[in-house]
Amino acid sequence: MQKQGWDTTLVSSEEKGDREKNRMIRVRQRAIGRELRRMFENVVREPVPDEFLTLLQKMDARDGEGNPEER
Repeated sequence: MQKQGWDTTLVSSEEKGDREKNRMIRVRQRAIGRELRRMFENVVREPVPDEFLTLLQKMDARDGEGNPEER
């Protein structure tokens, strides 16, 4: 089925090759993303250490004490 206004016979083999190459890149990127999510799934679920939370709170407090023009 051909969409109205599209002439697929005008698509060069080079353009078809580029499309296929781009499609394969996207497939590979999705596979890498799935694997990274699988590998780091447990890390993401770990609680944030108290020391880190304390450090973040100290940094936030310092930001609040700065020059109002800097915000």
